[in-house]
Amino acid sequence: MMEITNTDERAVNTDRISELPEHILHHILCLLRWPADLARTSILSKKWKVIWESFMSFDFDQRHFQCVNAADKWDHLQPLPVEKQSSIFKQAFEPLGFVELPLIHKFILFVENTLGTRLDQLPSIQKFRLHVFFSVHLLAPFMNHWISVATDKNVNELDIHAKMDGKFYALPELVFASRTITSLKLYGCEVGDSTAIKLQNLLELSMKAMRINENIVHNFVQACPLIEDMRLINCYGLKFLHVSSLPKLIKFEVHERSSLRSVKLEAPNLETFWFHGKKSSRCKLILAGCVNLKNLTLKHSHMADKSFHELISHFPLLEKLFLLECRTLHRITILSDKLKTFSLVRCHKLKEVNIDAPNLLSFEYTGAELPFSSMNASRLQEVKLHLKSQKQKSVQKFIEGFDGKGFKLFLASKQSVNIYEELRGLHLSYFGAYKIQLTKSARMVENLLNSHLRDFHPKTLILKTSLTNDLLVFIQEKILNKEKTPPSCCKYYSKKCWRHYLEGAKMSLFPDASSVEYPNTILELKWSEAAPLPEDVEI
Repeated sequence: MMEITNTDERAVNTDRISELPEHILHHILCLLRWPADLARTSILSKKWKVIWESFMSFDFDQRHFQCVNAADKWDHLQPLPVEKQSSIFKQAFEPLGFVELPLIHKFILFVENTLGTRLDQLPSIQKFRLHVFFSVHLLAPFMNHWISVATDKNVNELDIHAKMDGKFYALPELVFASRTITSLKLYGCEVGDSTAIKLQNLLELSMKAMRINENIVHNFVQACPLIEDMRLINCYGLKFLHVSSLPKLIKFEVHERSSLRSVKLEAPNLETFWFHGKKSSRCKLILAGCVNLKNLTLKHSHMADKSFHELISHFPLLEKLFLLECRTLHRITILSDKLKTFSLVRCHKLKEVNIDAPNLLSFEYTGAELPFSSMNASRLQEVKLHLKSQKQKSVQKFIEGFDGKGFKLFLASKQSVNIYEELRGLHLSYFGAYKIQLTKSARMVENLLNSHLRDFHPKTLILKTSLTNDLLVFIQEKILNKEKTPPSCCKYYSKKCWRHYLEGAKMSLFPDASSVEYPNTILELKWSEAAPLPEDVEI
């Protein structure tokens, strides 16, 4: 009798098929004749469930065919046998002219072949994504057919991107009568005033770079009562946006393109609202009916103090507030016992900010002058400041307000990094652009340092920490021990991390008479000439 060893047993139990590349597993699924057999594969394992879901989804992006070199890998594509070719392929493929339009031909072949070999086995389609960036007018008949096929197969998520100059792609009308579409994302498409919309199960609607008006929005709202997420991004022609009768609406986002005059929402369950206005925008926001709002993002160049205070007074449950380039705000007061995250970014006219938010956890500010008159935030865990040409005394006074509360200070420019575990007796001596971050998390300090070394390759690292601090252990392992143990973290990647470009580090220790427990540790960093130039990003 043959004895089976443990090694043999492991070999028998190993699932080698599941380890095959995804495209080979898709080919295996194509060989299954019956949809029921195909569906059964999804319960074999977690890996097969993922493969099944990806097999039920189609992603066609024309950018992969945009240049000759990128499209060369599709040279092997040949038309399917005649009996498997679609009617539109037989009618319109050859007249396009293969010699003049090889990239368009390859894209058409790829889509046709993929649909022709996979659709028959599928009971339905989970997601269909079609992004076309050039020659939309030539591809329109094919696009109509592909989208119709997806709709006939009960597609759940439909994402169509059609980039045309001065024109819009007209979707097949059967899309708007689908009972299975739950997510509809459109870019550059045309929807007419008289289009009959019957998307009764639609949960997510996104329209970008489209010409729409009040009637089109009203038609969607009336015909799609289950919408939870609605986004209008850079659309033309809309002047008055009024949305009500959507009891399940949770998120609403507007990015203004034309002269939008007012936005009025009556959505009692709305939790998130984003408004990004143009620099010239004078749009009036009326959100009094959104009492359960928790997340508010505003980019509004002409919102006055009074309008802002009146707006946020309607949101007693607000947890996250992000103000971006609100250029006419001068003096604001934030009073909230629910607010957890607050960001002020490039609101350059601000002269006075008062914050009374005892449960605030995270705060971020980007600007030139620190405008804070008072801040009551006893549970604060993290503070981010991005400052330019800031007055040294006002910065130091602001930071001193966090002394004795367990905060660590990360202070960085493109040339140097300073990390302080102790804020008492802090003396800042710097000018120019700096990133300042206060945090109670030691792991966050390590992440900040790691990220900064990657982006900027600073020459100096100064630490004011105890000798037993975990950060010194991190520096010992990652920087000082590099010569003994060369980094092996990126052996399989062409783009290496910062450790591969650091040639050496010289460390000096200087006792501090004012704080014996926290001496100054200075590291001078030397970078390889082969190191890529630091990224051109702002501090």
